[in-house]
Amino acid sequence: MKKALKAAIFGITAGVTALAFSANAGIKDFYKWEVLNAKYVNDELPTDPKADLWKSVPGKKVYLYPQVSVRLNDKKANEIIPRKRLTAALVKVAYNRDNIAVYITWKDKTPSIQPAVTTNAFADGVSIEFPNKFGKGITLPYIGMGDSKHPVTVYLQKEVAGRDYQKSFISEGFGSLTEINEPDVDVVMVYNKGKREWTAVFKRPLKTENSNLKAGLVPIGFAIWDGSQYERDGNKSLSRWKFIRLGKYELDKDYLSYVSWGDMIHKEGDPERGKQLMAQNGCNGCHRYDDQQMAPEGMAPNLYNIGGIAHAPYLRDSIVDPNDVVIKNLNQNRHYNKAGAKDVNGAYPNNDMFTWYIVNPDGTVSSKMPPFNFLPEEDIKDIVAYLKTLRTWKNFK
Repeated sequence: MKKALKAAIFGITAGVTALAFSANAGIKDFYKWEVLNAKYVNDELPTDPKADLWKSVPGKKVYLYPQVSVRLNDKKANEIIPRKRLTAALVKVAYNRDNIAVYITWKDKTPSIQPAVTTNAFADGVSIEFPNKFGKGITLPYIGMGDSKHPVTVYLQKEVAGRDYQKSFISEGFGSLTEINEPDVDVVMVYNKGKREWTAVFKRPLKTENSNLKAGLVPIGFAIWDGSQYERDGNKSLSRWKFIRLGKYELDKDYLSYVSWGDMIHKEGDPERGKQLMAQNGCNGCHRYDDQQMAPEGMAPNLYNIGGIAHAPYLRDSIVDPNDVVIKNLNQNRHYNKAGAKDVNGAYPNNDMFTWYIVNPDGTVSSKMPPFNFLPEEDIKDIVAYLKTLRTWKNFK
């Protein structure tokens, strides 16, 4: 009896230890791939990319994927997307008592400066974004400029001839940019002809009217535009959320647990089973992804490279509660309803089937996607594991 009891206790202890090891391993990998360790300095933070400080700040590679959920009415730009490659950027972060500075550099063999007056030439550019609110109990925003429930602050720098095109915005998703004037914000962007690379430094106060970054773990997103690829607006390369570790501030372990969930999902879940579950639950009836091409183009967000730009916890949240983050598409494909009445200009109304959301009587929006909160946890893990494998856009049309 004692031997059996000892064996049972050993089994329980081993199981708990294995779970703890798995969680710690997941957080360890999360820190390795997703966390940018910021350096604290006592001095003023420079915006000059050549400043000595940046030589002593540790950097980490961040990868940006073509954003395919936005399709412009530009045949040339759309034809280029399947041939695009990953954009790799080196990011460094420093902060002092009052401010934070983000250094980002990336290769570009064809620097593009947009003429002051033009309709067919576009600028190279870069932006960073922070959620206006984040922390325990707050889910991640949509990485493509936030959403109505999760607004973000965006800082943008583009190369336009004859002017310093530096802007700050509050964004709640596609088509919702509101320009703001945030004091003490500065951006410097320079091109190195010898290295054939751009470098930009963004500097802002840790605390502004719109967001407070005085936290142990701060989400940050990146976007890069290549003018030679006809990129502008939503046609750009996009990172997933990264997280800045500010060692001077307390780390919220609950928030760390949330954002690092699923970092080992490729080991915890079964991607092949996840793909089967997506088909069984009708996901391929609205979404296009991988070899699933039966859905009408534009009926729902394109998932070709969702594994590159979305975190596992965001994917889980989107499956369980699609109304938490509602992506408002711009319907730029202009699908027409020819059974509807023409307007005064003779144009047919848009086909509502290709709008991703519903406007409620009170003005709020809801996703057309139903919640799948009835699925067992194992199924959700398998689906997320499969979605994380989707990192190619070669079938984009």
